[in-house]
Amino acid sequence: MIRDTIALFDRTIAITPRTHGPQEVSSRAWHCHAPLGAQVPREVIIYIAYEVCGMASKVDHTSVSRPEYNLNTRMESSQTTYDIAIVGAGIVGSALAYFLSTTPQNDKRVALIDRAFSPLRGSTGHAQGIIGQLNESDVLTRLAIDSVNEYNKIPEGFHTVGGLEVATSLNGIDKLNARYDMARKAGLPAKLISPQQTAQMAPDLVKEDSLLALFFPSDGTANAARITSFYQEAAGARGVKFIESDAKQVQIIDGCVTGVITTAGLVKAKRVVIATGIWATQLCGIDVPIPVVPVAHPYMYGQHREPLPYNAPWVRWPEHHAYARDHGSFYGIGSYAHRPVREEPKEAATGDWRELFDATLAQARSLLPATTEWSAREKSNGIFAMTPDNMPLVGSVAPIGGLYMAAAVWVTHAAGAAKFLTQILRGEEVDENTKLRLNPVRFQGRSMEILTQESLNGYNDTTFSTAHN
Repeated sequence: MIRDTIALFDRTIAITPRTHGPQEVSSRAWHCHAPLGAQVPREVIIYIAYEVCGMASKVDHTSVSRPEYNLNTRMESSQTTYDIAIVGAGIVGSALAYFLSTTPQNDKRVALIDRAFSPLRGSTGHAQGIIGQLNESDVLTRLAIDSVNEYNKIPEGFHTVGGLEVATSLNGIDKLNARYDMARKAGLPAKLISPQQTAQMAPDLVKEDSLLALFFPSDGTANAARITSFYQEAAGARGVKFIESDAKQVQIIDGCVTGVITTAGLVKAKRVVIATGIWATQLCGIDVPIPVVPVAHPYMYGQHREPLPYNAPWVRWPEHHAYARDHGSFYGIGSYAHRPVREEPKEAATGDWRELFDATLAQARSLLPATTEWSAREKSNGIFAMTPDNMPLVGSVAPIGGLYMAAAVWVTHAAGAAKFLTQILRGEEVDENTKLRLNPVRFQGRSMEILTQESLNGYNDTTFSTAHN
């Protein structure tokens, strides 16, 4: 069987952008980073054959390791000028590559650059996937609705389990009533339900003594890794080039971008999109303030259990800045009820556990019914980006010609934001209010120090406004 498979790969191995994790192999072809027609080393073919046959463990890993080929970076950077280079292959960068590749006249040369396509090292890699579409900002509500519409097209990309916002005080009731009216105006289905109904829908997560809940039946949970992988595979199949290299700086000459300086050399491009999340400010090198502020956020995974016989909605307690969800075979719980903690971006969007998080999550766990068995299996400090107005930065970075940005975009709004930026890059008309609200240089003329503090101050308000995910 192995010999036959090796012979088959010798004849037909396809070279396309790799987007799979260590234990995944495409049913169509092995994915590695090499230009079409490149010579594939014999040991790589042998390893592929063993892994496809489910026998990778039989390979002598002292002499043959899982290939991580990056042949196209230096070659492509010296030979090609791309129409658009996207830096950052998280969910929004990958979605943008996908939507650009679906242009009816797909004559644009598009490159997607990241230091690593697998595993996902940015905020996408640890996003909990709770998708609540209703937002105090009508712009973000529209982006979320657009995103859910796109995620529903992806197999296993989105699960419509619904969402519950639970009130435990009279003030909380008033806010839920206001959000119910807001949902109706936005055209989103919503229903105010009793404490008994709430407890029946999520008995392990909601106490029976809650006062009121607002149920959003079209909300749910997104599999960010699956969505990102889908967009990358589809974009690669349509000709998007994948360059696995560490981007260091956008090259700007005479006020216009000319490419991206990477560890593999210069990737020439007529237009560049920065979609690097918490690392966005490191690439710009311009005088305009880009307040993308990385912050710490605690989340805890419970012990494994048998899957539930029903679909449990996610739950938020807005007054307590806490939320929880069913991950299938375990629960997870997170909270914003702590002082904001700024993080310095490192190699991945995860940080060290902070001592103050223990008390924060203990308080969040107290919201669960006493009958719910809970013990922590894993604690996570996931870093994500905040801005002064809790809005992402999406659009043209004027006055630099050819520079664009899609930063501080969470999973909730990623596909919608990518579609919006695709329209801008195609030269199509877009909603002017949305363009203004998302303008990356809207903070021009203001102090970066003040903008950073405003971003941190908004952290505790995210459960009602933008809801990180």
